[in-house]
Amino acid sequence: MEILSMVLRNLLARPVRSLLTLLGVLIATTSMVLFLSFGEGLRRSLAQELARVGPAIQLVPEGTEGLGFSGYPEITPEEYRRAVAAGKELGVRSIIPTLFLARGGFDPQTSFFFQGLPQGVAPDLLYPGVKVREGRLLPSAKGAIVGAKVAKRSQLSLGSPLRLSPRVELRVEGILEESGGLADNLIFVPLKPLQEVLGTQNYTALLVALNPGQKAEEVARALEASLPGLKAQTTGDVMRFAERALRISDLVRFGISLVALAVGGLLVANTVMMSVYERTREFGVMRALGAKQGFIFRLVVLEALLLSSLGGLLGLTLGSAVSQAINLYTLEQVGLALSAVTPRLSLFALLVALGLGLSAGILPAYHASRIPVVEALGRV
Repeated sequence: MEILSMVLRNLLARPVRSLLTLLGVLIATTSMVLFLSFGEGLRRSLAQELARVGPAIQLVPEGTEGLGFSGYPEITPEEYRRAVAAGKELGVRSIIPTLFLARGGFDPQTSFFFQGLPQGVAPDLLYPGVKVREGRLLPSAKGAIVGAKVAKRSQLSLGSPLRLSPRVELRVEGILEESGGLADNLIFVPLKPLQEVLGTQNYTALLVALNPGQKAEEVARALEASLPGLKAQTTGDVMRFAERALRISDLVRFGISLVALAVGGLLVANTVMMSVYERTREFGVMRALGAKQGFIFRLVVLEALLLSSLGGLLGLTLGSAVSQAINLYTLEQVGLALSAVTPRLSLFALLVALGLGLSAGILPAYHASRIPVVEALGRV
């Protein structure tokens, strides 16, 4: 306790310098927490969304990674017929062709994501639990079912027109209740209008719904063997690919935050080094009174650790608060919480802050503990 009180007394003796150093560590930790929280949020959101999707397997063209819902549709009607035949032999429940189309810009307010479904297939088959709030759940040949978030931000109501191209226009026939999932941000329409807009008869993916008792991995491998040119992805495959991609993005974001961390570390090192320089005579007196070199070393290191740990705790708190604010915005705009400060991330941030303080304090502490007593007492 005595050494801790000495550390606190020294830091409080120079409040402005200590406060500025604390702010540097706080900002560095906050930036790191925010950068890495997006990876944690995306992991959580993706797992939740995949859990809500009904079909356990999706068939996509070979070479496609992840969800496979981007780019030009490549699955031909002939491949779809062969998939249906293979599915019957394996006893699957159904194989549903689907097609995705994005319209608008990068701003969520002006973006529309259409998912085409075969005539007679309702959205609740793919997204269990979705319910209609107004109108109908199954669109007609010229109708569309709109997710709750899309309807709210674009001010769509029953009968509102949706122009996909100069020649293709649909009408809103149903609006879904808000479910907190991906369906809130989609517009479900028949396949034919989307194929007409793209000038193709192809599909983006084939979704495979299984009967109770069937194992997704076994059926996926059997479908791949029967359907050359197509790749069967299970929910686990998508999650493994997403995890690899997110790990790479985590490294990139952590690399960016290293700049702020380096600045914070230099601030701590500068503060501790200046403290050592100003207290050289004090250290000489302590040594003359019998203090060991190890005591001086621990005293200086503890100052650095206290600054960095306090800055880390405050940075973690601020980062968590900003993360919640970001989620309020993203939930409003796209229906997903894209930031998450998990226990794993919190522990990592605190360990990085402590490592920052330790690395910044070792050299000044070593220098302070090795100052000759006679030289230290001779300082003015």
